[in-house]
Amino acid sequence: MLEKIIQAGELYIYLALFLFVLLITWMTSALFSKAKADQAAAGKSKGGRLSYLGGLLIVLVLAVVLLIMSLTRAYTAFTAHELIASVECRAAYGFGRDAFELIYTPMVDGRPGEEQSFILKGEQWSIGGDILEWQSYMNFIGLKSMYRLTRLQGRYVEAEDEMTKEVTAFPLVEPEQSEFWRMLYDLAVKIPFIKSAHQNFVSTYPYFGDSFAVYATPSGFTLERLESR
Repeated sequence: MLEKIIQAGELYIYLALFLFVLLITWMTSALFSKAKADQAAAGKSKGGRLSYLGGLLIVLVLAVVLLIMSLTRAYTAFTAHELIASVECRAAYGFGRDAFELIYTPMVDGRPGEEQSFILKGEQWSIGGDILEWQSYMNFIGLKSMYRLTRLQGRYVEAEDEMTKEVTAFPLVEPEQSEFWRMLYDLAVKIPFIKSAHQNFVSTYPYFGDSFAVYATPSGFTLERLESR
């Protein structure tokens, strides 16, 4: 949503854009004022006024175009969704109560990779991992969030069930604990253009028959449920 664009980082960019347009307008106005004075001295004041108004109109059009391009670029940067995996859940028999099968398909270079099957126990499933979130102005110039899906797990809605029932969790990468990401966690707070380095998980119910799209966004992971037809 556009209201998310208006954050501290972007204000500096819009301020710079405004000052740039203001400077161009002032320079153009000064040039046309001089031209108007020269033409008036030559008895062509009417033509000078028309040229002056035409110049201002061009500057205003350019300013509007720049503003629209800036808003469009910002909206695209802050609503970008990168498909990183798909998930489908099925009923599982012979594994006890609250068990279900989950089919996980990662996206590799923009194409579906090899399917992986997991038996999870719980009322929900959860997926997540490491994510590096840039400051807003870094998204604006085109940098995408760095991410790494690390774990898939079953989840119970009630905290008591989490403590008393069997919990299942599977790593999606090896090693699951990365020294590189641990370094990012330690350094992120000291680097001004990094907003945060943290873990982010999303959860939902299995909904047998439907599929789920897993996305990476500038602020973390998100899910979209796709109903079967």
